[in-house]
Amino acid sequence: MNKLSFSNLLIIISAIFTAISFVYPNILILWMNSYFLNTWNYAVFLVQMRTYSFLHGWLLHLFSNSIFLYIFWNPVEMIIWKKKFILFFITATIFNAFALSIFSSWNTIGISWFALAVLTYYTLILKSRNNPEYKWWILAIVINILIWLDSWVSFVWHRAWAIFWIIFFYFRKK
Repeated sequence: MNKLSFSNLLIIISAIFTAISFVYPNILILWMNSYFLNTWNYAVFLVQMRTYSFLHGWLLHLFSNSIFLYIFWNPVEMIIWKKKFILFFITATIFNAFALSIFSSWNTIGISWFALAVLTYYTLILKSRNNPEYKWWILAIVINILIWLDSWVSFVWHRAWAIFWIIFFYFRKK
């Protein structure tokens, strides 16, 4: 029997939180925004930092994120090992929460932030191994950025994750 990967566990948690949001829509106040931080409500802000990633606004959002995570996160998790992957996820969640609170003026939810991050990290791995496939991944990053420029997806959110992955990649190499 295969062990459950951390990546797959995140997909399951996202599905549970999204299902809860359909039954109890008030949970959506925990979308990432600066309201609780600005009103000095640090207790709710800490809860918000733990939950915003797992909330999704609609089933297609959850489904598309889950497919992407299943295909790409598991290989990256194997490349950098589970403990480092979990540590990265936790520290990056905190980094991104503060980036959103400072630079974004609207609510953001979902685990899609990690999509560009994984794409970026995987591209850097391919490039460091002199694998010519990395050029196609750069194209995928550009396409994702162009999609985000014409949608309701938080560009700050995804950019913050990509920046954190780049930082993590270079610290990991040293």
